Amino acid sequence: MLERVLKITQRITMSCLGVEHRLRVEHDNEFENGRVFLQVVYSAPCTKTGTSEEWKGRKWYLSKHMTDDEIVKTAYCAFEACVKHEIMENFKMDGVILFNPHSSFEELLKVSHKEVAREKQDEQKFVNNS
Repeated sequence: MLERVLKITQRITMSCLGVEHRLRVEHDNEFENGRVFLQVVYSAPCTKTGTSEEWKGRKWYLSKHMTDDEIVKTAYCAFEACVKHEIMENFKMDGVILFNPHSSFEELLKVSHKEVAREKQDEQKFVNNS
């Protein structure tokens, strides 16, 4: 399966805002025969230090039953998730990452009840007087 996935993914190129990304395609060693995974790898400045480093997205495991189409679309999803992660890290308010993808879900649950809403407006203000 690894050879098949490599043959397909070698045809894929990925870049966003001038940053080239590549796909790492390997077997893991967690299970008896291992599982094939895709992982996006790229170099970019750290949002905290500014130092350029190599980054790796999460591993996207592939089923041995996947079609070629599913493999390509999984590679797309891996790339999209990686770019969205960078967008979240680079959107800051007062110099602080507002939508930090590294925040603990447990901490987010503690504030999830704090919602904002518009005050209900007087409907008469919107009446068309013509």
